[in-house]
Amino acid sequence: MTFIFGELCKLIKVPRVLGHLFVGLIFGIPFIKDRLFNLEILTIIDSLAEIGIIFLFFFVGLNINLREFKLNFKESFLISLFNFLLPLTAGFLISRFFFGFEVLTSLIVGITLSATSQIFAVNLLEELKIFKTKVGNLIITSGATNDVFELILVSVILAVLNAETAYIGLSKKLINILIFIIILFLLRFIIFPHIIRFFESNKSTTSLFSGAIIIALVTSLLSDLFGLGILVGALFSGLIIRQILLTGKHPKPWEEHSIANSIHLVSYGFLVPIFFVSAGIKTDLSVLIANLNLVAVFLAVSLFGTLGGSILGVLLSKGNFKEGALVGFGISSRGDLEIVISTLALEAGLFTQIMHSSIIVMAFLTTLISPFMFRYLSKKYKYYLNAKH
Repeated sequence: MTFIFGELCKLIKVPRVLGHLFVGLIFGIPFIKDRLFNLEILTIIDSLAEIGIIFLFFFVGLNINLREFKLNFKESFLISLFNFLLPLTAGFLISRFFFGFEVLTSLIVGITLSATSQIFAVNLLEELKIFKTKVGNLIITSGATNDVFELILVSVILAVLNAETAYIGLSKKLINILIFIIILFLLRFIIFPHIIRFFESNKSTTSLFSGAIIIALVTSLLSDLFGLGILVGALFSGLIIRQILLTGKHPKPWEEHSIANSIHLVSYGFLVPIFFVSAGIKTDLSVLIANLNLVAVFLAVSLFGTLGGSILGVLLSKGNFKEGALVGFGISSRGDLEIVISTLALEAGLFTQIMHSSIIVMAFLTTLISPFMFRYLSKKYKYYLNAKH
């Protein structure tokens, strides 16, 4: 079903992942869900989905060009700052003073509305073959910078929820981040190069792929153990392998391409669709019928906040409105971190099922609108899309 609906989405020129998420929404209807799935099956789906998201963020790391990141750092930072702050502020104020939510709940709503999805952005850029353009690089790098802002705020919230005091919780989190950075440094320059050389000695693409997966899983496990989540480790493992293979006295770009191609096949061909189905299954559309106003407000804040913030960031870095609009719609999709945050809030009793489902539907609708607009603007502003620097 994910393949069929993915191909249907391709025919109407929207990302295939919308078809995958739509299948999950169908399976999430209580009448269907209760008859098709039991706890054991749902656990298997969740496990495969978690592996899928590791592979996907590993693939993102493999495709991040640090040289281009440095060239566009100022612009990426400004875009990230404003497309994070605008929907965060608007989401908090509306939740607190219009809907009457508690302060912490309103803050979490603001964070979920400001979160952007690297998963959908990567899918869109991959389908349009524009990873290496300036706009493509800005979408990826500003999305990665945005994730840093989100991780910091989420860490503070988790410290408040789980620690005896916010100060102790935040201090422990900062210490864990510092230790993780030191471990990453040691892995990058001492351990991982030897692991890669060992697998290279077999002169087999299969062996090299296995070595890359081991590195990705180990790094993800370490980042999770230090309270940073698996996605951070997966992203950095891709960056590390890219740096090891493409820098130094004997760069090996063909090996980096081989690993990237293998990860791409396994991720997009099997595991990533399962992630989106899993997210859709957890959404109960039946509870939204009487609360469509919540979805409408969330949708407006997330979409226009991210778009306006991106345009403002590009203008402040001496870009132009057209380039800002391209980046804004390219980065507007939702679907990963905000779903994770919403799930944590639901489990902590800060979100109701209606709020959680509204966030999922908001992500779906935003991701439905954004690709249409991005494709339209990419044809209208083709010069900016094709610009390399």
